[in-house]
Amino acid sequence: MNHMTKTRVRLGETDLMGILYHPNYIMYFELGRTEFMRALGLPYSELEARGHRLVVTETGCRYRSSARYDDEVLIRTRMAEVRNATVRFEYVMSVADRVIAEGFTELASVDGGGKPTRLPQELRRIFRPQ
Repeated sequence: MNHMTKTRVRLGETDLMGILYHPNYIMYFELGRTEFMRALGLPYSELEARGHRLVVTETGCRYRSSARYDDEVLIRTRMAEVRNATVRFEYVMSVADRVIAEGFTELASVDGGGKPTRLPQELRRIFRPQ
């Protein structure tokens, strides 16, 4: 399954040249991931209410172009891989037809105390790449 989220670059997210500041791309990945989960019917808040947490263990971003203040950014998010205790999301961000970044995040399943745990079967089923 792929999910698309739109947002606009806000002034506070830019550098002195009005360009989206590079660490904010990772925050846009998070926005894409949380909206993806919401679209699956499992908002992150519900996941936490069930006693599960997903913590980021790795992230990567390849910057291709820049976004500027007030640009509309499309974040395409897809579930790339589901393993016993981890999941991997991949992202493509674009402005109009121009790709500005590609990246990924890997997350590990932990319990409420932060101890690593296997993904519950229901989560593996929900997260299974389509």
